Amino acid sequence: MADLAADMATARLDQKDAEEAWIAKYRNALKEVPVRPSHSAIFREALNRAQGLIVSRISGILARSLDASFGTNHGKRSVQSSKPIPVSQPPATRNRNLAESNVKVA
Repeated sequence: MADLAADMATARLDQKDAEEAWIAKYRNALKEVPVRPSHSAIFREALNRAQGLIVSRISGILARSLDASFGTNHGKRSVQSSKPIPVSQPPATRNRNLAESNVKVA
């Protein structure tokens, strides 16, 4: 009976070793042979790139035509004066604002 149990244990070990060997062989085969994408995947990727280029070109054309029709120059720098232009209030408005603030406080 002891021999039968030993033979079964040996058979289990041999089966486990065979499975591990097969797994190792399978993993090595996956590393050696790269998986190529399907023709449909390559085609879809090419279509997506083409769509992106077309949308980019059309948006650029539309932006230039809209800028030209509205007279804006987004792509060109305008020459600005180095002196800041002071903004002042007319004296009547300032006096009236002061009078209103005095009334509210009192």
